[in-house]
Amino acid sequence: MADLETQAALSEARKAASAASYDIQKLPEDSVERQALHNLLTAVDYLIQAADGSE
Repeated sequence: MADLETQAALSEARKAASAASYDIQKLPEDSVERQALHNLLTAVDYLIQAADGSE
């Protein structure tokens, strides 16, 4: 059961990261906020990958 819950959580995390990526792309290219959010999203993507590979 935990495996299904983990997979569901990872799926939702991927959806949220994808939505965030779309929103970040709407920000002005030269904004500090866009770069900071992009860096944060990159970190989240790596965490999702690590969690997905640890099973």
